[in-house]
Amino acid sequence: AGMPGIFDIIGVGMLGPTLIAHGSEDQKQRHLGPMLTADEVWCQLFSEPAAGSDLAGIQSHAKRQEDGSWRLSGQKVWTTNAQIAALGLLLARTDPDVPKHKGLTMFIVPMDAEGVTVRGLRQITGEAEFNEVFFDDVELAPDSTVGPVDGGWRTALTTLMFERLSIGGG
Repeated sequence: AGMPGIFDIIGVGMLGPTLIAHGSEDQKQRHLGPMLTADEVWCQLFSEPAAGSDLAGIQSHAKRQEDGSWRLSGQKVWTTNAQIAALGLLLARTDPDVPKHKGLTMFIVPMDAEGVTVRGLRQITGEAEFNEVFFDDVELAPDSTVGPVDGGWRTALTTLMFERLSIGGG
């Protein structure tokens, strides 16, 4: 019928359902409405240059500070909508001393935070539909975690299942 699809399929189709499944009540109240009305576009910050298809092999890391906040450093790549996103859902290593699937935590990252740099990846067409995103000692609030600290693998699997449904389900 020529009708456009959902503007922010990443937010509505993948990240919103992840927040419903694993987010706090405050996160749901704060983010789901603006996500549905496209007042806030989201991006998924999973892939990294050195990890390839091994999502648990990521090197971006977050360290908890004495006041409960987090400091995030690292790089993500092939991120769709990072150039227009208000927020991103990011998987980071929070415990390097445990098996790689256990030391991960999911975070909500404001894309305009100090220390976040987005660079478009130019394709042969000249377009930059994807981005690389750098995190240089980005401060995240104590309540920015989605799901349990060091339990991010389970949260990430939820996102990936909704990604398959969104892309494959039409």
